[in-house]
Amino acid sequence: MRVRAAAPCRADLAGGTLDIWPLGLLHPGALTVNVALPVKVVLDLCNDAPVGVVRHRATGGPWRELNAGNASADLTAAICFHLAPQGGFTVDVLEQAPMGSGLGGSSTYGVALIRAIAKITEKDFTDEQVVRLVQDLEARLLGTLTGCQDHWAAVRGGVQALHMVPGGNRLERLDTDQGWLESRITVFFTGITHHSGMVNWQVIRRRLEGDSATTLALQEITEAAGLCRRAVLSAESDAVGDALRFEWAARRRLAPEICPPELTRLESEAMNAGALAFKACGAGGGGSVLIWHEPDAAAPIADAILNAAPEGTLFPRGINSDGCTVK
Repeated sequence: MRVRAAAPCRADLAGGTLDIWPLGLLHPGALTVNVALPVKVVLDLCNDAPVGVVRHRATGGPWRELNAGNASADLTAAICFHLAPQGGFTVDVLEQAPMGSGLGGSSTYGVALIRAIAKITEKDFTDEQVVRLVQDLEARLLGTLTGCQDHWAAVRGGVQALHMVPGGNRLERLDTDQGWLESRITVFFTGITHHSGMVNWQVIRRRLEGDSATTLALQEITEAAGLCRRAVLSAESDAVGDALRFEWAARRRLAPEICPPELTRLESEAMNAGALAFKACGAGGGGSVLIWHEPDAAAPIADAILNAAPEGTLFPRGINSDGCTVK
């Protein structure tokens, strides 16, 4: 049996990092606002490999042969052998976000792979179970706490506000004109590979130790995310821009690695070309950036950032309304 699974990656407008437990719980009202992108993970899964083996090929790469012993260090092996201890799968990845792009590509891959295995093995998982399983296996592999906004965007798609509340996160699908929103968002991969785990762990540790500067910055990010949610729902472009600038200013104070000089230069070019706001996606430090602008500024901004960072990639504009699908 062969199935194809596809799941969208995400770009966060405001409130990233707060989705890492327990940071959001320490700031009442915490939420993360994100959008699912046309950037996707697409993979084919077939149950044609020998018992005890999982064959895996990343996009355009060589085939690898994995066994249960690889599950402690490899996400593909961890998921496959957790759900089917006998193995026997071939995983062929056809599309994936660039490594280190900051769009939650590995978590999105995990969601797509679990849904594909569930289809072949006739298992039934709720969305919450899929999110929790990927999150837990990632935490085991990385040896650190992980967030969940990437997973929810991959599972559900669309425009979301993820509320961090005691007893479990609450997902709110934001009812807004997607055409209005997508015409004002440019997502650009800078070509600078980032390492989110390192930056996030600094923030988690400082917040749990009661560092006042970190606590204040996260509180301001919480406030900015609330402002962003309201502005998106009311389709107020200037208010969204204000919220994103407020969020980015607070986020930059979390750690110096979040905004290296290359991002500062790119921000200057985008703002000079007509952007209303500029921010890094995810943990920052490189990866992708989200630029908020009026529709008529999209082309000048694209030209400016490509001239400033010709090694970068301009992602297709749009919002993926659907979450993970399996055929």
